[in-house]
Amino acid sequence: MFILFYRTETVPPSDSSTSLDSSVESGTSETVVDIAVGDPDTFSSLVDFVTQADLVDTLSTTNDITLFAPTNDAFAALSEAAPDVVSNLQTEEWQDHLVNLLLYHVLPVEVPSSAVTNGLSATTLNTEDIDFTVTTGNGGGIFVNDGAEVVAADVDAKNGVIHVIDNVLLPSWVSNSIVDLAKATSDLSTLVDLVVQAELVDTLSEAGPYTVFAPTNEAFAELLDDGTSLSADQVSSVLTYHVVEGIYTEDALVDGLALTTLQGEELVFRGIGNRVFANDERIIIPNILANNGIVHVIKGVLIPEE
Repeated sequence: MFILFYRTETVPPSDSSTSLDSSVESGTSETVVDIAVGDPDTFSSLVDFVTQADLVDTLSTTNDITLFAPTNDAFAALSEAAPDVVSNLQTEEWQDHLVNLLLYHVLPVEVPSSAVTNGLSATTLNTEDIDFTVTTGNGGGIFVNDGAEVVAADVDAKNGVIHVIDNVLLPSWVSNSIVDLAKATSDLSTLVDLVVQAELVDTLSEAGPYTVFAPTNEAFAELLDDGTSLSADQVSSVLTYHVVEGIYTEDALVDGLALTTLQGEELVFRGIGNRVFANDERIIIPNILANNGIVHVIKGVLIPEE
């Protein structure tokens, strides 16, 4: 049975090794980060990732937050189930993905367990929603996204509240490749059709990582409606000219940067004010994360010289 504790009360959940030192649970002078740091037997993995993601200050100074804190066992289970994901998250190249995953565990408002109702949805700091299921009776409790149970609730902190969970919450990018994202976006349907035609689905679904500059349907329509005809080889050349190896967030695309594409030619980036251009095409939707890289939607089709 799931048992709540509030403020300074300590009630260990059944069938779980999670416990919190009473010295950590009491007192409200500690931030959510202080509490996690003070209980390494439960939260050392979380602290390591928060530190790596450079989120210590954010989670220490942002007030009235709710942190769903995975235990060490939760991170160990994720490492066993998805070793490649965890391995990637431990590298600098995947830092934005790590930040996104961690912020998926944080609500911008303080939500005590008493306010959690069955069917509730709440938007996290990574802008995606998490959903709650509340059950009663034997085996009842509070569950987040079905797979994570709150095993210790209402740990009071200076800047919010912590609910301890027994699984890591996974944002949508974890289960979506670049191709999956494109297929799920109606305004990229022409791009998807051409990727299929050019037999590039497998390439853009593999581990990568890749950065893809994805033209909209309108961009392709403007190119093709003027009578332009592309052979199969030209389609492949154009599409691979939109793909760069590695992960480059919009912030990394600094003025004057040149990156070699899979097609072999370079893209050159310009910054004008707060706008970023690949060659002459503006990025209109940046930083869409995937499990094998990142996508930036662009306003026009990039055409290689050859």
